[in-house]
Amino acid sequence: MVQKSKEKYETNILIVEDEEDIAEVIAHFLGEIGYNIDIAYDGQQALKKAHPWTDLILLDVMLPKLDGFEVCQRLRSKSETEEIPIIFLTAKGEDEDHVRGLLLGGDDYLIKPVAMDVILARIQAALRRAHIREVETINVMGLTLFVNEFRAEYRGRDLGLTLTELELLSYLIRHPRQAYRREELLDVLWTDSKMVTQRTVDTHMKNLREKLGGFAKYIETVWGVGYCFNDTVSYEEED
Repeated sequence: MVQKSKEKYETNILIVEDEEDIAEVIAHFLGEIGYNIDIAYDGQQALKKAHPWTDLILLDVMLPKLDGFEVCQRLRSKSETEEIPIIFLTAKGEDEDHVRGLLLGGDDYLIKPVAMDVILARIQAALRRAHIREVETINVMGLTLFVNEFRAEYRGRDLGLTLTELELLSYLIRHPRQAYRREELLDVLWTDSKMVTQRTVDTHMKNLREKLGGFAKYIETVWGVGYCFNDTVSYEEED
């Protein structure tokens, strides 16, 4: 995990929004609460202003120069910005856009128009997940979760999980052989679960399984119910 090179005394949020009036309204609201706000009005500015000490990014999709999907993909590809929580805040509300945003590494996806208190709740939830500090390492079936470092390895290979994927995996592993309904996982992992759908869980699970490689065999789909970490299954060792 990249060590932040700037000593932090406040929470830094980058708003990426090309409509200045919307950006200013959100910035004023969050600034009044006490967050330190910076604004980028296009995709290229966003890449320049995203730093290792940026705590969270609110990211529009329809941006000049580089769209939000491309910005997210580039941020996730750089070690110094790969772990910054990203919340998409966009008017693009089609299912395929929602899924694409999450698969590219977004931690959340909000569709405009959205109330300020909902934006705040999502920001607080993402920051809470990002800043939990537990001095703990979990080792199971060749997988190591470095809880306080917000990363996971499988057989020595870093998995590059997002914060949401890490939290989902950690929760299932902490409750082995217990099947959880999608709505239960929503309640546990998303503060305002009424604002997201069960498909959100499926999307994150699909992305998580792709990153887990051989360990994905222990994350079972319980048909008609949801998901379960089953450490009793027996498979031949993969090559």
